Amino acid sequence: MCTGMEIFSLISGGLQMASSISKGNQQQDMANYQAAQAQADAQVEREVAQVNADKIRKAAKSQQSSARSALAASGVVADAGTPLVIQGDIIDRGEQDALTELLTGTRKGQKLDAEASGLRVAGKNAKRQGYAGAAGSLLATGGKMGSKYGDDLAYRNRLNTAASQY
Repeated sequence: MCTGMEIFSLISGGLQMASSISKGNQQQDMANYQAAQAQADAQVEREVAQVNADKIRKAAKSQQSSARSALAASGVVADAGTPLVIQGDIIDRGEQDALTELLTGTRKGQKLDAEASGLRVAGKNAKRQGYAGAAGSLLATGGKMGSKYGDDLAYRNRLNTAASQY
């Protein structure tokens, strides 16, 4: 029959197990939330880079048009020779800037994607750790109970041995 202390020990072990599992699950949920946020931030970085690249290209075309207008206003033929090279250079530099912006956005997105993956792994590890803690609590409680009953059995055996000698 169980004594009050043994019942409390069993309840305590059960609560420790439940707490450990709950803590692991909560940590995994938080890590998954942070991973989803990092993934969303990664997508935003890529989209912002695309918008900025489009703006850079549009600005380069506008600058090219302004240069063409200025050349034409001064009486220079804009479709041949040096004026054509200047206009091409304006577009090339704009495209280089746009590609740099896209590359930067892609790299920022990749960094955030990697962070999201790491957070998911950390969440899985936290959940595993919660289950391991629960198993440890179960074993510790079982060990305490086994030790208690083992001590009782040894005590009874000594009493029986002592009683049988008389």
